Amino acid sequence: MALFSGVGILEKRYWTTGGIDPAARVQFWNAVLLESINELDFEADDAEFEAELEQHTVGPLKLNSVTINTGHTVTRSCKGISRSRNTPGFHLNYVKEGSFTVVQGRREATLVAGECILIDARQPYRVFSSERTKHICLHLPVDWLQSWLPHPTEFVVRPIKRGMPWSGALVASLNDAHLIADMPDGLHHLCADQLAGALALALGPCQGESTAHGRKIYMRLMEVLTEMSHDPELDAQKVADALSISPRYLYKILSSHNTTYSRELVRIRLERAARMLKDRRFDDLSIAEIAWRSGFRDPSHFSKRFHMAYKMTPGAYRNASR
Repeated sequence: MALFSGVGILEKRYWTTGGIDPAARVQFWNAVLLESINELDFEADDAEFEAELEQHTVGPLKLNSVTINTGHTVTRSCKGISRSRNTPGFHLNYVKEGSFTVVQGRREATLVAGECILIDARQPYRVFSSERTKHICLHLPVDWLQSWLPHPTEFVVRPIKRGMPWSGALVASLNDAHLIADMPDGLHHLCADQLAGALALALGPCQGESTAHGRKIYMRLMEVLTEMSHDPELDAQKVADALSISPRYLYKILSSHNTTYSRELVRIRLERAARMLKDRRFDDLSIAEIAWRSGFRDPSHFSKRFHMAYKMTPGAYRNASR
């Protein structure tokens, strides 16, 4: 932790720009964000820029309390996503002081103190503010969040405003979540569940762009894509034909869930390969054969994409599962 001038323990970690040369603070803060949250590009022009971050582990969640004393911009780029060290998920941002604007895809929202917003960290986004801010960024793993919200992408960049039903319960839970460090380990997951329940109640039933019919088609689309993903020649036209829809409508359905055809196809193929690598029944198959059976024509391309997703080579993943 010396690189980050902070102190780290199991439940709590802390970073500050205090003691850092003002000319090096922005570079230092980019390193802090990489270590603590995700691959992000941070910009601040003020020579007097100062910031601090306190991180707590809350069961499967990471709660980050961030204070920044001047205007700034945070960008989550496609390049940053591709080189991320941490597993991307969703971020719940709660503004305690100041205000900031969030832009993700075609959605944009401005938040003031007391308001929250859900961001999909698997997709590019931008957050900027012209003033001092103090906020909480809660990292939510995808699988965990989906056990509370079946379709979390439908709530992305839809602000939870003050006065909305259950928003007070969510804000209170976020304000108290730092107390986890003083609780017995057995209560950490209970605290995480409290946060999830408050978030699900505050978001309420989905009123997003996807209709019930659209969600049904989306689920069927994912089933068909999984069934056909082993075909190295698979394209969107074949999947659309299997569903009796046009490729254009297929892309529209995926876009409404903040994803793309290629992203989902690669994800499904990698998950298939990971299952085979962990299964001893496939021990006699080479990595190249598993790549082919999973739908990858090029073993080197497969290894590169697998390493990006699982942070280790296919061979190392197979060995680790043993």
